Amino acid sequence: MNLEQIDTSTTAGKAEVMRLAAEGRRVALRGRGSGLPWDKMDLGDEALWNWGGTDYAIIAESAGPDEMWVTFGHGGFVIATHAERPPLLAQNGPDAKCTTVRYVRADQ
Repeated sequence: MNLEQIDTSTTAGKAEVMRLAAEGRRVALRGRGSGLPWDKMDLGDEALWNWGGTDYAIIAESAGPDEMWVTFGHGGFVIATHAERPPLLAQNGPDAKCTTVRYVRADQ
């Protein structure tokens, strides 16, 4: 799980975590000094904000889709992007008018 890099050793950092949580960002927590891995709060759970006994962090959100399809025309120009596999626009291969390629995020 990727976490936002917020220094929660300061009051400002703790306030930032709570502000982002109030805006709907997902929160991770663990017992302070437990050495256990971070656990995700269920959506809808309200944090008790016990900073004395619990560490809190904001879960980093993906910057884009998990996968996408890109159709390239002759010469390598992008002619379309798709959220889902598109219908076959043209036969892929040496005589094709275009080629569609699937891209998957590397951090998945």
